[in-house]
Amino acid sequence: MKIRSARRVHQAPSPRGFSTLGKFNLQVTDDVTICDCSLVRAPDGHVLLYGPGRDANTLSVSPGHRRSIVEMALSALGIFDDQRAA
Repeated sequence: MKIRSARRVHQAPSPRGFSTLGKFNLQVTDDVTICDCSLVRAPDGHVLLYGPGRDANTLSVSPGHRRSIVEMALSALGIFDDQRAA
């Protein structure tokens, strides 16, 4: 798996306190890429992974792979440990 086209998003938090950190494409294999995934910081500081789509999360991965993708994407966005706290 590789992170492609990572870009930070700068916007105000939602009324409920969620902040989009960035968007990226997830290259799963040489033949499969999932475009327009998002990382969102929750009010409690956790970083959530969302797939493409406006109405619902369309990306389903195991907890272990989700953690790996979040870490790779944060790194690709240039967000490091000292910047991850809410």
